[in-house]
Amino acid sequence: MAAAAHAFAPQSAAAPVPQRWTLRQPLLYAALSFALGTCFSQFANTAARWTPPNWELIGAIFAAAAAVPCLLRSPRLASTLTLVSISMLGAAQFQFGNISPVFPPELENREVVVTGTVLRASLPVLEASVAHNPWQGAHPERYQQLDLQTVSVFDGSKEIPMRIGVRIGVYQVLSVAEEDELTSDSAAENKPTREFSYGQFLRITGRLRSPQNYEDPGVWDRRKYLRDQGIVALLTAKPANIEVLPRMGGTRWGRWRWQARRSLLRHVLALHTSAQPRWQALAISQTDAALLAAMVLGERSLLDRGVKLDFQKTGSYHLLVVSGMAVAILAFAVFWLARLMRLGDAPATILTIVFIGIYVALTDLGAPVQRAALMCGVYLLARLLYRERNPLNAIGAAALVVLVIDPKSLFDADFQMTFLAVLTIAGVAVPVLERTTATYRKALKQIDSISYDIHLAPTQAQFRLDLRMVLSRLETFVPKWAARLVVLGAFRMIVAAAEIIFISLLMQAALALPMAVYFHRATTLALPANVVVVPLMTVLLPLAIGTTLLTYAGAWIAFLPRCVTALLLHSVSANVFTLAHFRASDLRVADPPLWTAIFCMVSLTLAIIVARKHWVLVAVSLLLLGAADVFILRPRPPQIVANALEITAIDVGQGDSLLVVTPQGKTLLIDGGGTLGTPTSFDTGEDVVSPYLWARGFSHLDAVALTHAHGDHIGGLPSILNNFHPAELWVAPSPLTGAYTALLAQAHAQSMTVSTRVAGDSFTFGGAKFEVLAPAADSMSNIRRGNDESMVLRVSYRDTSALLEGDAEKKTERLIAPELTPVNILKVAHHGSATSTIPALLESAHPQFAMISVGRFNRYGHPRDEVLSRLSEAGTCVFRTDLSGAISFYLDGTRVTAARWGRDGATMQFPSRWIPRQTAGHCAAAQ
Repeated sequence: MAAAAHAFAPQSAAAPVPQRWTLRQPLLYAALSFALGTCFSQFANTAARWTPPNWELIGAIFAAAAAVPCLLRSPRLASTLTLVSISMLGAAQFQFGNISPVFPPELENREVVVTGTVLRASLPVLEASVAHNPWQGAHPERYQQLDLQTVSVFDGSKEIPMRIGVRIGVYQVLSVAEEDELTSDSAAENKPTREFSYGQFLRITGRLRSPQNYEDPGVWDRRKYLRDQGIVALLTAKPANIEVLPRMGGTRWGRWRWQARRSLLRHVLALHTSAQPRWQALAISQTDAALLAAMVLGERSLLDRGVKLDFQKTGSYHLLVVSGMAVAILAFAVFWLARLMRLGDAPATILTIVFIGIYVALTDLGAPVQRAALMCGVYLLARLLYRERNPLNAIGAAALVVLVIDPKSLFDADFQMTFLAVLTIAGVAVPVLERTTATYRKALKQIDSISYDIHLAPTQAQFRLDLRMVLSRLETFVPKWAARLVVLGAFRMIVAAAEIIFISLLMQAALALPMAVYFHRATTLALPANVVVVPLMTVLLPLAIGTTLLTYAGAWIAFLPRCVTALLLHSVSANVFTLAHFRASDLRVADPPLWTAIFCMVSLTLAIIVARKHWVLVAVSLLLLGAADVFILRPRPPQIVANALEITAIDVGQGDSLLVVTPQGKTLLIDGGGTLGTPTSFDTGEDVVSPYLWARGFSHLDAVALTHAHGDHIGGLPSILNNFHPAELWVAPSPLTGAYTALLAQAHAQSMTVSTRVAGDSFTFGGAKFEVLAPAADSMSNIRRGNDESMVLRVSYRDTSALLEGDAEKKTERLIAPELTPVNILKVAHHGSATSTIPALLESAHPQFAMISVGRFNRYGHPRDEVLSRLSEAGTCVFRTDLSGAISFYLDGTRVTAARWGRDGATMQFPSRWIPRQTAGHCAAAQ
């Protein structure tokens, strides 16, 4: 009885069992720890120039891992040590994997014969989409890019076994008849005289060179980009210098992939149809077909640069590449279709992963897309295992796998932006939407089921009750199906639109920092563009792939899907091209300061941490993120020297571009670089000069000067005018060529003051005195000999001065030499050509320093040895951009200081005493 009574007697509350501490999102923390170790290793290799022994890293990893089991009773400490060991593993993996192929220096700029296998072959394209250069009279060229894995290199004396990656540029100059044939209606069916394909074994004769960088801060590192793809050498050849050997290389899988990609590309381009004007909305033009080729297969070589620029302005460029978004859209479409066919979660996941793997292999776009596919596959598997309980953990697992395979991915812009986007969606958007729109989305299900109400929150049940009352009133006037279609459809559209707007706005806020750092763009119109475009793309991309596959069965079968594809594509294009014409879409920004970047990352981290907490904290974190984006738009103080006249020769290769900063901070850019000969898609103004100016903090220029309208001086200026909106444009009398006329029209359209500068003009600009020495006001410009019509300037600040000659030749130099007084700096005319820098000019100017803007291994042999000899005999210290990169001179009114800009943006000041050294082409410090 006592026992029974005791059993039924009231018991005191049992002491709560303390919950064991666990680390939430362990794989996300593991990925972040691995990334931290990789960053430390990268910093040790570059900034600190210190490489720890591998055995120390391995020993530290094993010591930390061995200590974990001993500390299981302290899970926090155990987790901390585990994350530290993972961080060390990241440093070790980066050290082991940071071994790149090396270009043999003894073969630099040598005429060789390389033998190897084609591993990648681009589509042959026409390389002259703009007007021919008026001074060259060149015909357009067909261009095909090949990536060759060599087996041997013959250097003229012996055959050297060598396995390196070589990128081959195959140029074929077209005759007038071929050019006319290309512009005919059957141009799409024409094939080049010779087209090379994957697996061919080739013997190619040409000059082998290592990839060259523009040695300016902020400019894209082309050498590193190619090295990451296994390319360490470049070679240009004509089809006549290429011999196809009978054997085949590569793999069977590679040949099948190349053939499948070419076949798909042909069928995508075959979607092009002509139609009467009233049916144009249902037809696919050549431009539309090129857009589809870019969206479906990543083939951007067929696109006009203007089309690419419009998509970049509106923040929609991801549509033209097989990006992470494209992979996600296709994965969703395939998974949805699999579930529609009543496949289970596991079969649908496997089918989706297999399809994405095949698709990514066919696009053949390299590491960025492969990483996106890998992250998508890992996420789907993690979702299958974790049942979507922790999406952040799945994202962490995907990122960790990618980093373990290739630690260098951490420093790739594509990986950073993809990871940041999915992390923002999973960490901020999903928790916020679960507490807002998801409640209404759930309440709209089974609206007639009253029993479903008891499973919902009171506010959801009340919302359903109100909705049923509205429907019952409306059904007295219209049929039941119509009432539900209008009311429920409207609510669902409002919920979907709210979700799309919120996610797009959040994505733009999260990606504002990498967009500013890597692309110098503030995509102010990305929100309205993507709100329309992204939903359309979720339908367009799967439909375009399905339409392309249907064309294999017959064109008539694909007729209806092709019409729908055309409608969707035209909707996307109209939205992008319309928004791109607004000036607000082309807002460019300089490199943000470090504190702004830290503020952005801290704000985003805070938003992820508090996303599931109180509304006030969520609102504050999102406001901080918005404020950080506003700070990105604010121009930072430019990197200049106060009270000094700066003259910088920017490394633009075989061209000219000088930056002048006056003692009062006024900025003048003289010329914008460019290329002579057949125009190319490379824009020196956009890709070289602008990044250099942004890296130094310049977001605006006060004036731009054009010395003369040759391609290597005027080529980059249109982009400079668009990006920096100068108030003035200075020009010399020039022939009215197409490029010069277009530049003047652009300047007038942007309300710039266009001033013609001629000999005898003298004025003050920003505290510096400018004197125009040439050309004369009555000079007659000659389209083929425009060098002597170059604007020649003498710029002085108190007792220091510089002579800037442009491309002036002997005729001009003879005219100005008698009027010259000694100068401190001479910008050598015409890149050091023998047609300039006459002894009489050196005798009058007696320059202390000379700078030559010249491209390495240029075909003109600049600078000429006789010019270097004259400068050496005059006691002038010579600096060359091909050897030193961007060079700056600072004139403080009494003396001159020279500095060289590193790629990291830091300046390295040269010694103050100099002696000539003719052999090296620059000066060394006197002992």
